[in-house]
Amino acid sequence: MVDFPVFLDSFQLLPQAGSLFFLLLLCFQPGEPNSEEVKVVGSGDSILVIIGEEVDFLCHLSPYLDAEHIEIRWFRSQTSEVVHLYQGPQEPHGQQLAQSRNRTKLIKEEIADGFMILQLHRVVPADEGPYGCRFLSSNFSGEAVWELEVAGLGLDPHISLKGFKEGGIQLRCSSSGWYLKLQAQWRDHRGQCLPPEFKAIVQDPQGLFSLETSVVVQGGAHRNVSCCIQNPLLIQKKEFVNQIADVFLPGPSPWKRAFLGTLVGLPLLLALLTAVALSFFHKRQRTQEKLKEQAEKDKGKFTAELGKCWVPRPQCWLLEKG
Repeated sequence: MVDFPVFLDSFQLLPQAGSLFFLLLLCFQPGEPNSEEVKVVGSGDSILVIIGEEVDFLCHLSPYLDAEHIEIRWFRSQTSEVVHLYQGPQEPHGQQLAQSRNRTKLIKEEIADGFMILQLHRVVPADEGPYGCRFLSSNFSGEAVWELEVAGLGLDPHISLKGFKEGGIQLRCSSSGWYLKLQAQWRDHRGQCLPPEFKAIVQDPQGLFSLETSVVVQGGAHRNVSCCIQNPLLIQKKEFVNQIADVFLPGPSPWKRAFLGTLVGLPLLLALLTAVALSFFHKRQRTQEKLKEQAEKDKGKFTAELGKCWVPRPQCWLLEKG
C-alpha cells in the first residue's frame, strides 16, 4: 500500500477560488446597454451637396446593436424640427417638416446592426444648415450632429459687347443659377487679372444668384479676354473666352485705319452710286417720254394727211401718184 501525501490547505482554498470565478462571470455577463456604453455616430462634421442632387445622412450605433425597436429621429437645428421619424417598425409622418415631405427615404437593410441611411432628395438652398440624428430607447439615448453645405454650379457665362468707352471696348459677362458664394474674374490673353468696372449679384425667389460684371478693354493686338466664374466651395469653374479683333481697339494699327477708312468711304460710295443710278433712271424716263410725244405727233400728222386724201381735189390725186 502506497501512501499519498494530503495537503489540507488545498481544500481550504477551493471555496475561495470558486467565489472568485463566480464574481468574474458576473462582471462579464452581457446586459442591456446604457448611454455610457453606446455612442451614436453621424455623417461627420459637414457634408457638401450640389443643388438638385440627393444627399445621404448616415447614422449608426457604436458598438453595433439591433435598433429595430428603437426610436430614431433625424432633425434640423432642434429635435422638434423633424426631417424623418422612425418608431420601429413604423415611420409616422405627422411630425415631419413640410419642406421634407415626399423627399426622404429611409434605408434600413442593416438596422439589425444599428446602421441606417436617410436620403434627402432634390436638395434646394433652403436645406442648408445643421442636421442631427437621435437614438432613443427605454434605457439609453444619444445623438450626433453635422452641417449640410449646399452649393450650386450655375450656367455657362456669356460675354457681350456693350460698346466703346474711355478709349476701349466695354464687355459684359453674365451668368445665373449659382449658390451661394461666387467669384468672377476677368483675365487678358496673358492670364493677368483685369479690374472690373462694374459687378452686381442678385438673388432670385428660389434662392439662386445671378451675376453681372463688366470691364473696359484697352488697345493692343488681337487678344483673348476671358470671364471666369467659380464657387469657392466647389473645385469646378466655368469660363468663357472671347477674342477681340484689333480693328475694334484704339491704337496706331494700319489695319484699323484701312478699316475705318472703308467704314467712312463706303457710305459715300454707296451715295454716289445711288445718285448715278437715279440720274440714269430719270434720263431714261425723259427719253422715253420724248419718244412717246414724238410718236403721238407723227401719228396725228399721218391721220390728218390721210383724211385729206378722201377729198376729191386735184392735189389728192397728185398725192396718190406721188
